[in-house]
Amino acid sequence: MKTTILNNVGAAGAAMLCLCPVQAFAEDAEAGEGRGPEIVVVGKSYGEEVGKTVTPLKDIPNTVTLVDREQIQAQNLFTLEDALTATPGITVTGVGSEDPSYMSRGFAISNYLIDGTPTLSFGFPAVVPDLFAYDRLEVLRGPAGLFSGSGNPAGSINLVRKRPLDALKLQGAVGYGSYQNFRGEVDISAPLAKGVAVRAGAMVQDQDQFFDVAHRNRLTLFGVGKVDIGERTTFTFGANYDRFKPAIQSGLPGIIGGADGSDGQLLDVPRSTYLGADWNRLRSDVWSVFADLTHEISDRWTIRASGLYTDVERIDVYSYIGNQPITPTNGLTSHVAYRGDSFMKSHSFDFNAVGSFPAFGRDHTLILGFDYQDSSYQSYFTRLSNYARIDVYDPVSPLEPPLDPYGPLPPYPVQGGTGQTVTQNYGGSDTRIAQYGAYGQLRFSPVEGLTAIGGGRLTWWDTDTQTLLPVLSVKKGYTIEARFTPYAGLVWDVTKDWNVYASYADSFTPQAAPAGRSRPDGKQIEPLLGAQYELGTKLSLMDDRLLLSAAAYQIEQTNRLFNDPDDATVVLQIGKVRARGFEAEAAGEILPGWRINGGYSYTRTKYLEDANATFEGLPLVPIIPKHSVKLFTNYKAPAGPLAGLSLGGGLTWFSSTYGGNPAVYNAAGGVVTRSSIVRQGGYAVVDLRAGYEFDEKISLSVNVNNVLDKNYYARISSTGRGNYFGSPRTVFATLRFAYP
Repeated sequence: MKTTILNNVGAAGAAMLCLCPVQAFAEDAEAGEGRGPEIVVVGKSYGEEVGKTVTPLKDIPNTVTLVDREQIQAQNLFTLEDALTATPGITVTGVGSEDPSYMSRGFAISNYLIDGTPTLSFGFPAVVPDLFAYDRLEVLRGPAGLFSGSGNPAGSINLVRKRPLDALKLQGAVGYGSYQNFRGEVDISAPLAKGVAVRAGAMVQDQDQFFDVAHRNRLTLFGVGKVDIGERTTFTFGANYDRFKPAIQSGLPGIIGGADGSDGQLLDVPRSTYLGADWNRLRSDVWSVFADLTHEISDRWTIRASGLYTDVERIDVYSYIGNQPITPTNGLTSHVAYRGDSFMKSHSFDFNAVGSFPAFGRDHTLILGFDYQDSSYQSYFTRLSNYARIDVYDPVSPLEPPLDPYGPLPPYPVQGGTGQTVTQNYGGSDTRIAQYGAYGQLRFSPVEGLTAIGGGRLTWWDTDTQTLLPVLSVKKGYTIEARFTPYAGLVWDVTKDWNVYASYADSFTPQAAPAGRSRPDGKQIEPLLGAQYELGTKLSLMDDRLLLSAAAYQIEQTNRLFNDPDDATVVLQIGKVRARGFEAEAAGEILPGWRINGGYSYTRTKYLEDANATFEGLPLVPIIPKHSVKLFTNYKAPAGPLAGLSLGGGLTWFSSTYGGNPAVYNAAGGVVTRSSIVRQGGYAVVDLRAGYEFDEKISLSVNVNNVLDKNYYARISSTGRGNYFGSPRTVFATLRFAYP
């Protein structure tokens, strides 16, 4: 069974989701309805029914990991954070418990697409999405500008929705595990008439968490319809709703660095330690609707128009620790009460034409398109600092104070009977971003075995911000006009199964000067610029069922902002950083029924030029491990006495990491500012699973994560806050059913 990718995706590039190195597994875990091999579509995803020209995954000169529905179910990857935690080359970090960042090749991923349509709907205040409504995700590593526009040179994430199936299918799951973790799913797809089909699903999850007090509850609904209009036109439409209610927190502090300049330390406290309040809460309601019209002009050419609208309402009410370290003997630290009311609406539209044409006796592929994205974000907040104290070594929840993000409140007496009062500050703002661009990409093969890929994009970007409270201000903003983003790649087939490739991609990231500062020449702040060079190779084995890949890369980012220490009105664009690395992955079937996916990543980041010379040569993002391995394998006996039994396991290994800044010394060698660095040694986490299919309709599986109960920090930040323990050993059992 050959796993292929639609050629209309082409070779990705500066942001293109033309993705590659890890092949998707051809069998759809949900399908079972008699479809043939699944055509995996990445980049400008069209869905499985559209597009007839296919290109093997190995022929695309970019690094990407595909996480399909079979892997999602086998590993219980319920959310996007779960899936990216299992994705090679990705490091999950972030101070807020419900607002993680995904680091790739030294930078945070900021580009997202849904079914190949770029969208701004995943930025704050959006929460981490559940994957129930999605069939798979595609993770590109490296700059993602061609098909996404502005963004960091880290990569992009494309979420591919579930679509109606060809035949009636009812499937679902009921699961229960550690910390009273219950999850129920039901998913039904049905044809209504010739060329008309619908699919709908509902998911509910309710769970405690391993740290004290914290609880999560989630409800997700989706519906999708598909209508064939004649033989060449398909209209797809649908809607999603997600309600998420977790207890939010900001992690643990660390122990302050020594007076001699020595590093700080991570806390050795019970993993159940929770430093929020027992009334901490968050509620997020996300509505999303979409439509997609695809028309085959001819056997060679297809056009597609897609649109997406998302509405996010999020209310955060919580108390968190201030950004201060503690000592081994004194665990008292301040608490801050906060309420934030956030509202975001976003629109996305993409129109493109994809086709092939003959020249020089060979076929070549061209994609041309235009896309538009915007977001409107209103935020209202109030913050009550130092209203209470908490002992990290013996935490007791503070009482909930009154909080109003829309107006002033009387001074609040500090809890603990000190006689002091504190006053809330509050505010509101409105931020609008709009971006549109035109892009094109050509995949040209002048001779057999050699393919050149070239593309480019022109992007227009605009933003304005206005303070709404406490005093209405004038709008401020800036514009970027016709920024060009190029891409180039070359693939040489050494044999029919083995190739080598080279590619170039770049990116730009809009940025603004701090308030009250500007460039010395008075000109507009230039965006951050990133450029990546990648060299790689891919080898297809086992009749195209197994794909091995390896790639080396270098990314440099320039135009980084720094405040002039000698002039409080000036900002300098003199910063330059570099990331270098190597990645190797394997995905597919080693033997019939035995699949593997995972890889090794080497990442090294470095400050090249900085306003603070002491930073030069230091890692840009030391929380990213220099060496990491993520591996998952699963064997399902195809026949014989063990038929129906499956056994699998996963391994995650990180080399040592650290977060924070070193101590600052004066000219005499004395410590002016103590170190905020916290360090974590290398660690490994092992997961195991077992399953049994009683028949085609019923199966049972049990997953044991962190089976050795390793005590480690999953995220580290500094001695201030933002350090999170990884989960202890957990067990989760799932009963799946299907009809027919």
